[in-house]
Amino acid sequence: MRMSTLATACVALLPTVAFAHDGRRFDIKIIDDKLTAHGYISGSDPVDDGGGIVRPYYNALHGHWANNPAPGVDAASTDLPGFDLFAGGVLTGSSLSLTLTGALKWEAPPMMPPPGTIPDLVALDPTEEIFVGFGGDFVSTEDPGTLLLAPNISAGGLTDIDLTYDIGSEPSGVLYVLEFVLSTDAPGVLASDTINVILSPDGDTSADRLHHAALFLEGYLGTPVPAPGTGALLAGVGILAFRRYRAR
Repeated sequence: MRMSTLATACVALLPTVAFAHDGRRFDIKIIDDKLTAHGYISGSDPVDDGGGIVRPYYNALHGHWANNPAPGVDAASTDLPGFDLFAGGVLTGSSLSLTLTGALKWEAPPMMPPPGTIPDLVALDPTEEIFVGFGGDFVSTEDPGTLLLAPNISAGGLTDIDLTYDIGSEPSGVLYVLEFVLSTDAPGVLASDTINVILSPDGDTSADRLHHAALFLEGYLGTPVPAPGTGALLAGVGILAFRRYRAR
């Protein structure tokens, strides 16, 4: 899909985003014949953000909006979380697609949600349309659809899959959840469960950025890594992939 004229004008006002950079990312894996996205932090010297360098759960990760610095322009954008596929494996020669299936929000969450909190997730208003782009194509929360990430995956995989996320406002006091599904035409590989991309506000402090609430929501929506034994092994695989990525 192509972005509407109104959306194009909005995004033209947004700051230029630097692609292929460090930060919160999803490592695409195949677990039990199903595509799975495992959150981690990339970078030459990553700092633990409180959720662990490699998340103890799958399919949930947050990023933060960057408000447009231009005076009088209410808009925000980000290109994290991104995705990485470190080796083609059984996906070599096959396609990889990402479908936006829905969106929710958590308004005025507690700064430090106590254990047992149940997030009050509700539908977005039509005025809160979020656009997701890749390779010049766009989908949105008002017009969901599929983005082709790769038509033919190489044996070396596909790293630095950086989407763009854009909104025509400067969110404050609200967490947005974009719901995606990864899919492929590789034989025998199932589409993923829902992958939750959580977008948290910009701001000067962790409280402004709802950082702790975003981490809590990650854990609430994520699928725990199996334990005992298996979870440690899978987490180790993620750490090894992360180290290989740093060494490139």
